[in-house]
Amino acid sequence: MLRNIAIKPSKDSLNADPSKGSLAKGFIVRRLLIPSIVSAIAFVILCGLGFWQLERLYEKEALLQRIDQSLKADAVAMPVDSEWSRLKPDEYTYRKVFLSGHFEHNHEAHIFGFIVIDDKGSTSPGYFILTPLALHNGSRVIVNRGFVPQALKAQDQRKAGLIEGPVTVQGLMRIPERSGLFTPQDDLQKNIRFIRDPAVIAASFALERVAPFVIDADATPVPGRWPEGGHTVVSVPNNHLEYALTWFGLALVLMGVFTAFVLKARAS
Repeated sequence: MLRNIAIKPSKDSLNADPSKGSLAKGFIVRRLLIPSIVSAIAFVILCGLGFWQLERLYEKEALLQRIDQSLKADAVAMPVDSEWSRLKPDEYTYRKVFLSGHFEHNHEAHIFGFIVIDDKGSTSPGYFILTPLALHNGSRVIVNRGFVPQALKAQDQRKAGLIEGPVTVQGLMRIPERSGLFTPQDDLQKNIRFIRDPAVIAASFALERVAPFVIDADATPVPGRWPEGGHTVVSVPNNHLEYALTWFGLALVLMGVFTAFVLKARAS
């Protein structure tokens, strides 16, 4: 025989206030609003930086390809002075060129540096000799003629290499170097410098119409051997993929932290 069983509601269910649930949900929403907005903005910024680094990666790979092609190709005429102001560093760096003029040896600049002397990476200190090459139209280009040992810094120790008269130079266009936080101060009295910046060199000798780039002379021998050209080190850092992965990784970490924060807020 079936009996009707009556289920009595508990006191708690009878006393439950429906408005409390909506209040709790509203509190959670308010608690998550500002973190959500901040996290969303940070996520967009991090992803934007990642995609920007990928774009720089493609640009750098294109630059490296242009440099490789230039190094393998024949030298071309150096841009004329009317084009210098429109040159972009990424478009001309390491371009192989030739130019003609005569050296102004009385305006030599000596840049302290090192060259690699063996397969083990051993180095030797000395100076790179940067000399203005006066062109036929009166403009000048600073030419890094090459390296000399410390004992040959003075011109009277390498007189044979002080070429007079018209010369044709072949080499690579280089962008100016910039001093860093730990770059030593130039000693102009002793003509000892530490960066290859044509503007700084031109100013120290009061030269006008000087190209905004430097030409690194190739290894063509000069009388007496010194300065010795051909010591250009082709170095174009390309760390953009690592940077992109770092930014994207930070974006994922941010999303993970935000997700954990939301779950904790809902549970409480």
